[in-house]
Amino acid sequence: MKHVNPLLDLSGLPRFEEIEAHHVEPALDEVLATNREQISALESHAGSADWTSFARPLEDLDERLQRVWSPVSHLNAVVDSDALRRAYEACLAKVSAYETELGQNQALFKGFQHLHETGE
Repeated sequence: MKHVNPLLDLSGLPRFEEIEAHHVEPALDEVLATNREQISALESHAGSADWTSFARPLEDLDERLQRVWSPVSHLNAVVDSDALRRAYEACLAKVSAYETELGQNQALFKGFQHLHETGE
């Protein structure tokens, strides 16, 4: 049986006791790649966006990222481990780049403008 990365098991509360430094980067990379693919699909119909097909999926993507990244951030704050600190620091730049991409995404901005203009 394949061992599941505990950071990618979003079925319940974080499994802090199982999370190890080597889980961090693969989990984050997987979530960011999936999110970017789904954002690309959302961009293609941003001009006809409605809440259900545009804003809600974006919220779901953010929640998935936070369900992975928040436990890592918490552990980084409370567990003094060189390995975890290195994993956190390696991924912090990735999270920052992703958040910047979202914040500067013209297609997503137009989608939210459309929602505002239509009162959706």
